[in-house]
Amino acid sequence: MSGLSNSGCVRSLNEDAHCVEPDIGLMVVADGMGGHNAGDLAATMAVESISAHVRQAITNGPPSGASDAESLLADAVKHANDAILERARGREQLKGMGTTVACLLMHGEQATIAHLGDSRAYRLAAGKLRLLTRDHSLTQEVREMGVIGEDAIAASHNRHLVSHALGHDEKPPIALHTVPCMPGDIFMLCTDGLNDMVDGIDLELALRVLRSNLSLAAEQLVMIARDNGGFDNITVTLAKVPSQDAPATAAGDAGEGSAFGRLRGWLRSLLGGGH
Repeated sequence: MSGLSNSGCVRSLNEDAHCVEPDIGLMVVADGMGGHNAGDLAATMAVESISAHVRQAITNGPPSGASDAESLLADAVKHANDAILERARGREQLKGMGTTVACLLMHGEQATIAHLGDSRAYRLAAGKLRLLTRDHSLTQEVREMGVIGEDAIAASHNRHLVSHALGHDEKPPIALHTVPCMPGDIFMLCTDGLNDMVDGIDLELALRVLRSNLSLAAEQLVMIARDNGGFDNITVTLAKVPSQDAPATAAGDAGEGSAFGRLRGWLRSLLGGGH
C-alpha cells in the first residue's frame, strides 16, 4: 500500500486526510468541508476514528466474509459520524463541518468498500480501470436525470456539492459492497481533487505502467493533477494484491500511442525534479 496527499496549486490549506495500514489491509481517504479548520478537523477525525475502530475490531482475527466485513466498515463509519456530530454540537465555529469518506478493507480474496460523498474507489484488473463507487453528489444526480449536458455540469458552480457526507445526518446512507481480489489487482481510493483533474484514460495508464512501484504511481498521479491545474486538494491511496508481475514490454508500451508519450514526459519531469 501507498498513499499521498497534496494541497494542490490553489488552496493553502489541505482539508484532505488519509491512512494506509497494510498490516490490517485498510485504506481510508476523506475530503473535509465546512470552512477553515472545520473541514480539516472532520476529515482527520473520520480517518483516525475509522482506523482505530477497524484495528480494534479485528484484534481477534480478520472478517469471516463479505457480510462480516461490510458490517465492520458500516459500524466504523457510523462511529466516526457520531464523533463528528458530537464534536460540532454547540460549537459555532464547527457548525456544518463534515467530510466525504471512502474506505477499503482487504480480507482473504476480497475487498470491501464503504463510502459517502464523492471520494471514490477504483480497481485496476486485467489492465482495465473500473470505478467501483457512485458519487453522492449533485453532479451525479443531475447526470442520471439527463436534464442538462456535461458541458453545463462542468460549468456549474454547484457541481461539487455532495448529497451525503459524514457529519450531516444522524443516520447517513453508507454505500457498501464487496468485490473479489485477484493477484496483481490494484485498488485506488482518491478525493475529487484527483479524478476531477485527471481523466480515466490517464489514471489507467499511470497505474498500468507504474504498477510495480505504488509510491511512484501515487507521486505521478498527484503531479498530473497539479499539472492540469490542481484546483483542489489531491489525495490518493493505492493497494496492490501480491503477484509475480512481469515488466512491461516494449511492444505493449508502443501500443499506448500518444497517451504513453504523455506519461513518459510526466515521468521525465518527475525524475528531473520539476515538481
